[in-house]
Amino acid sequence: MNSTTSDSHAAYFAFRDQLLGPLRTTVLTGRQLCEAGRLIYGSPEGLSLYGIPAPEMEARGIQLLGRTAIECSIDSYSAAVADAVADLCTVSPEDCGAMVVDLFCGSGNVGFHLGRRLDLPVYASELDLVVHDTTRNNLGLIGSTVELHLLDYRDLLGKLPARSDHDTYVVEPPWGSAFTAAGLDLIRTSPPVPEILDDIRRSRDGRPCLVAIKTNDRIAHDSLARSFTGAQHLRSITPTPTLPHGANMDFHLYRLGEN
Repeated sequence: MNSTTSDSHAAYFAFRDQLLGPLRTTVLTGRQLCEAGRLIYGSPEGLSLYGIPAPEMEARGIQLLGRTAIECSIDSYSAAVADAVADLCTVSPEDCGAMVVDLFCGSGNVGFHLGRRLDLPVYASELDLVVHDTTRNNLGLIGSTVELHLLDYRDLLGKLPARSDHDTYVVEPPWGSAFTAAGLDLIRTSPPVPEILDDIRRSRDGRPCLVAIKTNDRIAHDSLARSFTGAQHLRSITPTPTLPHGANMDFHLYRLGEN
C-alpha cells in the first residue's frame, strides 16, 4: 500500500468515526455528502441513492444522516443485487404475485431497486424514528411506491403472509457488537441473523423464499454459513473493494426451503 492510499484510508476511518459519532443523526450537508462519496467510493458521484448522486442530493431535497451515509447500499450495489435476483427467478415474479420485504430498511435503497427491477410491491420496516422519517422524505420526493412502516421487523412479518416462492426478503440488521476484530459475526447482530431467519420461516409457514443479506468482506467464525444452515446458497455479489479488507460490502442470496 502506497502512502497516498494509506492517507486516504486514514481519512476515511476518521470521517467514519464522525459519521457514526457526533454526526450520527445529523442530516449531512451537500459538502459532507460529496466528501463521503470521495472517501468511501473514490468520487463524490460514487455515493448515489435512488438514482441521485451526492452532488445533486441537497438541491433535490434528499436527506442522509451520518449513519446512513456509512450504512446505506449505494445504487451500483443495489442494482447488482436486483439484477441477480431477477436472473435467479425462473418464473417472472410479477406472474406469480410475489413481493419484496425490506427488513431494517435504512435508506430503503435495496428494496427500491428490487421493486423497480422486478416490478413488484415493496414493504419496508424501520424502527429508528429519525432514519424512518428521512427515508420517508426521500421516497416521497422520488415518487417511490415502497410502503414504509415504522415497525419492528417482526410486526411487519406478521402483516405479510407468504404470497409466492419468489418472495424476496432483504436482511440488514444493525451490526453493533457483531462488528469485531475477527470480522463480522452474524450470530451477534441485533437481533442475530439466525433468529431473523427463523422469524421469516414462521411467517411463511415453511414456504420457500429468497433472502438477500448484506455483510462486509470479512466474516468471523464461519457465521454466514452457520446462520444459513439448511438453506441453499445461490449467489454472492462482491463489488470491487475501495477500502481496506473488512470495510467493504458483500451481498449474498439464499433460498430458504421448507422446514
